[in-house]
Amino acid sequence: MDQTLLIPLVGVLVAAVIAAVTSLVVSILSKDQKTSEFRQSWIEALRDDAANLAGHWSTIIATLENKKANNEDIKAFLASRHDDIVDVEVRIARMRLRLNPKEHACLINHLHNLSNGGLASRKEMDEQLELIVVEVQNILRYEWKRVKHGELSFRLLKWLSFVAILGGICAWYYLMVHTA
Repeated sequence: MDQTLLIPLVGVLVAAVIAAVTSLVVSILSKDQKTSEFRQSWIEALRDDAANLAGHWSTIIATLENKKANNEDIKAFLASRHDDIVDVEVRIARMRLRLNPKEHACLINHLHNLSNGGLASRKEMDEQLELIVVEVQNILRYEWKRVKHGELSFRLLKWLSFVAILGGICAWYYLMVHTA
């Protein structure tokens, strides 16, 4: 077979490999970008729900304590604040549904304790709410680091690209030194 016929064939094969690798890299980067966007949305939604929960819960409990101290009708107050109480329960449910039971068991447990109504004193309720806020902060910090560093496939692709570029430079240097 004529060697000159192999040159166009090798060129076409190299172009096809480059196109395939480029397509793979673009699809990985696109998927990881979308995953990071979803994760950022998740972080924002969890932060909003936690802030709303803490604000509503603190306000309701403080007002209840004030009503008790003044011997006012607590049942009437709770009835008038039915929508706020439902909103607190909805926030707790939304947060629990967003969380992974294996990764976030501690926060789910704190939310369950708050929602369960078994906390007797204002101090216990405030402590439980503080535990929730601290745990949410820890989760948000961890998730933000995941977004900042990128998904596993992106990190692997980045290192493989670095190794490929370094290998190409070494091969070019080797060819230049040994063919000269």
